[in-house]
Amino acid sequence: MKLSNKRFTAIFAAVSVVGLIVTMAGVVTPANAAATYKIGVSNNWAGNAWREEMVCAIKAEATLSGKVAKVTVLSRNTDSAGQSADVRSLITQGVNAIIINSGDTSANNPAIAEAIAAGIKVIAVDNSISAPNTTLVSNDQVAYGAAGAEALAKAMNYKGNILYMRGISGAGADTDRNTGFRSVIAKYPNLHVTKEVFTGWDWTKGGQLANQLLAPGKFQGVWTSGIDYPVVQAMQTRLKGKYIPVVGADNNKFVGMTASLASKGFVGIIVPNPAIVGGAALKVAIDLLDGKTVGAKNLLHPVALTYAHDKALIDSLYFAAQDANFSSTVALKGFTTFTPAQLFRCRAPQDDPETTS
Repeated sequence: MKLSNKRFTAIFAAVSVVGLIVTMAGVVTPANAAATYKIGVSNNWAGNAWREEMVCAIKAEATLSGKVAKVTVLSRNTDSAGQSADVRSLITQGVNAIIINSGDTSANNPAIAEAIAAGIKVIAVDNSISAPNTTLVSNDQVAYGAAGAEALAKAMNYKGNILYMRGISGAGADTDRNTGFRSVIAKYPNLHVTKEVFTGWDWTKGGQLANQLLAPGKFQGVWTSGIDYPVVQAMQTRLKGKYIPVVGADNNKFVGMTASLASKGFVGIIVPNPAIVGGAALKVAIDLLDGKTVGAKNLLHPVALTYAHDKALIDSLYFAAQDANFSSTVALKGFTTFTPAQLFRCRAPQDDPETTS
């Protein structure tokens, strides 16, 4: 992931596009006497730009907190057995909290239970997990699916065929998004999902599927689980210059296309899914370790954006100097304190003792 510090001032000042919903469990955690904490991160998907930015947000927020001595990141492409092994490795390294983006809702539960038994706080980020006594920090993925579906239904005048492009089967985020999406589509009898596919959240595969499936008149709208701009690119050839509405995320290239192609009739529907939720998870981890009352679920509430109604905000979210896959939301009010420049540096406390630059 290329992270540049150019053009960050206007973005950092932009109005937040997500709100916060906290479901309070009413549980007060015991205070930890340690002045500095060791944070472990388990990420089962290396090389993914969104996940890399998530990790950078954890590091940046940890550095600024003044309470974290070290962030240990175990990030690799692995299955549940491998991720469970990583969780156990973090336990043996003596971390105080583990932030995990789990590839499965339940397969890592035994390892997570071992961490909790060892007195380690476990925070699930992005993907929900079913393990008890854990804390979730995530975009509200049910709301994500519903917000995009509602905006798509409106853009389609509540009728027509939908190409439904999901993420990874079994992933918590995909399951939750499907729940939200289906709850909306069920309200409109003239909307039909005529093709459902899984992209694996892979840009190349998503583009290939779009090129295989799109044809003039076949679909009147596309809902994607974030693999968005390759679908728009496919439309430029497969639909002979015509565009149909597409739901995507706050991916940099899709944000840019939503703005630049609006005059040609393209309706891009942006539902933010901020990668910097990792920074929010770090803050929650510190709050838990400090003995503060923390909700069992800490959810960002996404709102669908369209260029017709949110032109200024969408324009402000585009980073010309960043990669196509860059998640362009760079601040979460109440959770993150880093500037975009500090996010882009991607340095943990042990990498950089200076926390104010």
